[in-house]
Amino acid sequence: MSDEHKHDHECGCGYDHEEEDNIIVLEDEAGVEHRYYLERILELDEKRYAIMTPEVPEEGEEEGVSYPFRIDTDDEGNEVLVDVDDEEFDKIQEFLENEEFDDVDFDEEDETEE
Repeated sequence: MSDEHKHDHECGCGYDHEEEDNIIVLEDEAGVEHRYYLERILELDEKRYAIMTPEVPEEGEEEGVSYPFRIDTDDEGNEVLVDVDDEEFDKIQEFLENEEFDDVDFDEEDETEE
């Protein structure tokens, strides 16, 4: 089915609407779209972070690897996702490890930089 499939969530069509609701599409500098599952949003040090897993892993990438992005607001008031720096990455990873969030593996590489 195409991304333009629009129905009431109780339509009975067999399409997994809930899964589609958790998809975020990011576009890299080259204009290539990457689809991610939004695993969760967390707040840490008064900042919000989105933990996301690629819908389709890149070639050579392990399946189930998640990436953290900081949720910021642009000049127009829109929420935007921003790459985290090394210090933020370490804090997020430590927070999640302490929370025993074992089902998500983290990869420090940023796949949006190609």
